[in-house]
Amino acid sequence: MAVEYVTSKNMSILIYQTLRLMNKGVAHHSRRVSYIMSKMLECRGGYEQYEIADFMVLALLHDIGAYKTDDVRKQLTYEAKKPIPHSVYGYLFLKYLSPLEEQSKMILYHHMDYTKTKDLDYRYRFELEILKVAEILDIWQKAFGKDFDYSVIDKYAGTKFHPEAVELLKEAMDKYDILNKLRDVSYKDEFYDSLEYVLLSDEEKDKYLKMLMYCTGLKNEEIVSNTTAIIYICRELGRKLKISEVDKNEIYYAALLHDIGMLKMPKELLNAPRVLDEEEKNLIRTHVEIMEKTLEGKLSTNIISIAGAHHERFDGSGYPRALKGSVMDNRQAILQVAEFVVNAREPKPYRPAYTDEQITSDLNEGIVSGKYDGIVADTFLKNYDEIMAKAAQKAEAALITYQKLQRNYEQVYKSFV
Repeated sequence: MAVEYVTSKNMSILIYQTLRLMNKGVAHHSRRVSYIMSKMLECRGGYEQYEIADFMVLALLHDIGAYKTDDVRKQLTYEAKKPIPHSVYGYLFLKYLSPLEEQSKMILYHHMDYTKTKDLDYRYRFELEILKVAEILDIWQKAFGKDFDYSVIDKYAGTKFHPEAVELLKEAMDKYDILNKLRDVSYKDEFYDSLEYVLLSDEEKDKYLKMLMYCTGLKNEEIVSNTTAIIYICRELGRKLKISEVDKNEIYYAALLHDIGMLKMPKELLNAPRVLDEEEKNLIRTHVEIMEKTLEGKLSTNIISIAGAHHERFDGSGYPRALKGSVMDNRQAILQVAEFVVNAREPKPYRPAYTDEQITSDLNEGIVSGKYDGIVADTFLKNYDEIMAKAAQKAEAALITYQKLQRNYEQVYKSFV
């Protein structure tokens, strides 16, 4: 599998960089909390380094729900005044869509006072208390700047925070000079060094990569359903064209992550109920280069080159580089055809959804003009009804996943308010 070539450290960095696409401030906060938590665990002792690294990844994702439930530009508001929505959604997101099912409950309770969690029967209850004080330290030190005195946290020992966790924080602060390292950003080197100890199986890496695809749905659920359909079409075309297993895997991961750059796009443009102007269209088109930069050095160059060509066309009419067929192959061609068909079937503010007749007509014309690879497009046309019926089912299943998340979110949220 192509995922075998993704190191565990690079997978962790890719998670952070994906969060950074959505909002730098929140991602930086999560990275600092991850670092603080790692130092507290080191100070406590009794953990293997890979165990600490696992909690670091969990801490990186502790605010994932905020990207769905809140305006992440107003971090202090949702962290201090209304923490329940993002805590609940983040818990469910990680429970169902990540390898962190068992640890995800830490996210559910990470804003709840110690007086309400002290009797919780949970394997990671004390690590939960560590996460709480690690987060509040970062929030308060950023809010109060040089005037911040971390001894203020003492006032809440036994009420908001576990007394032992507060003492552990103070011990770690003094031992590792945490506050100064946060302020001069020198903590980053230690943070990335610690990620060397992340140990992920291929199955866990694959699940994290799928989770990153689901992250695009935090901004626009249609992207996830479209990507799911594209993945299926690519798989069926690869099977019918009898390409190698290596090529199938590379196309799969390229299709899975080809639109991750959309996370950088303003939500108001993705959901705009109007025709975008030329400047806005050009901004949206930068999602390809953003995706390439995000994946660079983490996934293979083959996967990135396939993903980077999903808007290219064999006659040179695509973007961002106007590549021609002479520098592409059937792997890029498969993703291009799948991406065109799925997006054509979606209605846009500037046009209705294409009919099946319009899509097949465009593909036939593209074969003649050289816009699409002839063998790939012809194979798709010969199996159009069969492939598209199943692809629609796959897309619907992806939406059902979000609907399930939303239903569960509403049920869990009600139990907390």
